[in-house]
Parts: sequence; structure tokens; C-alpha cells
Amino acid sequence: MKKVVIIAIFLFVSLMYFGLGRDYLFDWDEGIYGTIGREMVTTGNLLTPTWNGNLWLEKPPMIGWVSALGITLAGDNELGVRLFMPLFAGLTLYAIFRIGQKLGGTLMGSASAALLGYFNLFLSRARASNTDGMLLAAIAWTLWLLLSGAPAWLIGIVMGLAIMVKGPAGLLAILIAIPLLIKKPKKFLLQAIGYMLLAVLPWHLYALVAHGWSFITPYLMEQVIRRATVPIEFHTESRWFYLNFLTHDLGLGVGIVSLLGYATMFKNWLSKKSLDKNFLLAWWLAIPLIIFTLAKTRLSWYILPVYPAIALSCGYLITSFAKDKKSKTLISILVVGMLFQMLYHAFSYINFGKNPTPYSDSIQVANELSQYHGGTIAMLVSESERIAQAILPRDQTISSSFRYGGAPSIVWYSHKHVQYYYDYDVFKADLLDNPNIDSVIVTIADQNKVPPSFTQVSQSGNYLGYVREDSYALR
Repeated sequence: MKKVVIIAIFLFVSLMYFGLGRDYLFDWDEGIYGTIGREMVTTGNLLTPTWNGNLWLEKPPMIGWVSALGITLAGDNELGVRLFMPLFAGLTLYAIFRIGQKLGGTLMGSASAALLGYFNLFLSRARASNTDGMLLAAIAWTLWLLLSGAPAWLIGIVMGLAIMVKGPAGLLAILIAIPLLIKKPKKFLLQAIGYMLLAVLPWHLYALVAHGWSFITPYLMEQVIRRATVPIEFHTESRWFYLNFLTHDLGLGVGIVSLLGYATMFKNWLSKKSLDKNFLLAWWLAIPLIIFTLAKTRLSWYILPVYPAIALSCGYLITSFAKDKKSKTLISILVVGMLFQMLYHAFSYINFGKNPTPYSDSIQVANELSQYHGGTIAMLVSESERIAQAILPRDQTISSSFRYGGAPSIVWYSHKHVQYYYDYDVFKADLLDNPNIDSVIVTIADQNKVPPSFTQVSQSGNYLGYVREDSYALR
């Protein structure tokens, strides 16, 4: 069975690579992370991430490093930005298989990996540039390494990588691992902490010394504390947002099977009258669910860390019926079927016959403007984006709330610096006075705000592209 699972994971990862660069980089995260990686490649500055030519310190540079390496290997394109995401998904599936194997045997590990690979949120994170899938891989490997008796230095480095991926949110890897860490000797824990700090401190100290409050404010005060205490940027979802999302995304059947799995674990725990390793799964489910539910800002993909716990609890219940040779054979056949179903679902999810997703209107215009000389685009953001800025309460904003103009992928596809404007008077004045602005993007409703010194060269849907007449030449 182990070989079957490894082959299935390999095929899953292979499927994830088909058409990986087919669709454009979506707003928000992909457009941002792709641009950060590109700017690292072009500037050679790997320590200080930048986006749109400006300091970007909302997270550590790991996502930029991964994007930059992908761009270096596969080219300055969508495939390059996403290149390593399927690999992180494969690493997660393998770790979940081994965790399940440690907790309940090979059948449990196999069923759990099959289920996790079937879940839609996991699939979507396996094909998009994001930090959530990378964090999930770090969490899963931290737990597996602890269960398998790996050396402290290796566990410490993996925990450190979790923080380098997601910042303070990466501490989730340590919080979930507490039931395993508390059983380790003091010397082991000190060594693991030491190596974790070795992986984390150098860049954080550099960023603190080099940038001071320009680092502390976005990195800690806004991306962690403000997001936890304030529903920023209209994220006013209900307290039960994540439970509702899990029910909708996974389906009622998976929820029932998972609950029955946890009930079975609890029953076995009581009968043994000891805290066995399966307590880890209840802890794994509870900690992220409680933390993210209590946090005021809620986004669906934040809850990804609970998905392996749900898959493992389902795998626990399914394989708990394998009590004799005949039942083990039947469950083995079922688990192999689940692995095939995982692969079939992945195949369907990719949709081999699908044409590339057409560019959004604004991205199409930005892509066409990339053909013209010059290095700066002035974009008057859409009316809806301007209204959002006007009505959003100040206590629900952070410094990056309107930094991206509602369309950060414009920077990637234009290959230029983009200046986003929310005030059309300032926008019009800059077009008249600033000769460095050579291109313009506006909606049709705002075309009267573009001076006659600019010539329209592009239109897609509701968006128009202009270039300054004195720079009206293709590259």
C-alpha cells in the first residue's frame, strides 16, 4: 500500500503541473507575489522585498524567494511564479500519509492522504502562488518529524521555515505541535528552539535594523494585531464564518464522518485512560479553528490548516473497521478506490480541455501598454474602488488597504511602475505636470479626465489605455 500511495502522490503532483501557467495571475495575492519575485530577480536584492518598486514588508521574504527561483528556472511568466506550489502540496500529502501511518497504520495514512488531496480548498492552493499551502507543508512536516523521532535541528529549521513563510502566523506550526513537544526532553526543546531562531532571527534582525517602524508597522502591528482585533477592509463576516465555509466546501457527509472519527478517538482515549497520540488530531482541529474564529478579519483560505486534521479523523474512522483479515482486505480496496477518486477529481479540477482564462479588462489594457516605451503608468482606479476608500471606516484600514488600487496584477502585466490614484484632481494635475508619466489607465466613465496630450491606444471592456504623444512608440 505504501508504494501505491507514493505513486498516487507523484501522479497528483504531476497532474497539478498540467496547465499550471495557463491562466493569468489573479488578484490579489498572485499578482503581488509574482511581482515581488520578479523584482528580486531584476534587482538582485533578496533581503528587502519590494512591490511596484516600493518596500514590501507585510510578510517575510520566503514567498518572494520561491517566486524568484521559479521565475529563474521557468521564465518570467505565470508558470515561473507558481512553479513550486504543486511540490509543496505533494510534500504535504506525503507528510499526512506518514502522520496517519504513525497514528493508526498504513491504511489510515493512505485514506487520509486521499481525502486531503480531494478537498477543493487544498486543490486550489496547490495551483496558485500563495503562502497558505507553504505553511501547511511546514506544519505537516513539523508534526511528522516529531512523530518519527527526527533530530532537534531538523525540526527547529522546519518550524523556522513556517515563520519565514507566514510571519508570526507561522507560529501555528509550534502551537499545533505542542502535544508532541511537551513530551520531549528539555535539551531537545532548547536545541529545536535554537535552530528555529537560527532560521528566523537573521532576516528579522536585518529588517528591524534597516527599516525600523517601516518594518514593525506593516509586519506586526497591521498584518497580525490589527487583523486579529479589527475586521479590516469590509471583512465583517459572522462569528460562524469558518464553520459555514467548512460545511459548504467539504459537504455535510465529510463533516459527519469527521465528527464520528473524533467520537471514536475520544471513546478509545477514555477506554485506555491515557492521553495517546490521537489527542493530537483533536488539538490540531481545535487550535486553528479557535484562533481564526476569534480573529476579527476572516478569509476562507486562512482555515486551510484544519483540513489535514479533518482528513486524518475521517481516515481514522474508516480504517477503524479493519479488525480482521477480511475487513482489512475490504478497507484496503476502499482506500485504493479513494486514491483513484482523488486522482480523478484532480484530473477533473484541472480541466485539460479548458482554454486559458481571458485576461480581465484592466489586465488586458495593462498588457497592451507594456509594448510601449516608458516606465510609469498612472491609473485612476475605478469608481467602485474610490467609493470603497471613501466609506471604509478608518479603524478598518491598514497602510496597504488601498496601496494596490484594487488591481495589483496591473504591475505584473504592464512591466511598469504603476501609480494608483483615488483623487481625480490630483490624477489630472500629475498628468499635466509630471513628464515621467507616459501611460494611463482609466475606465470609460473617467476618460474625460485624461488630457489631450495622451492618445488612446487600447480598450478592453470598460477600461481604456493611453500613452503620451511624445512617447508614442512601441518598444
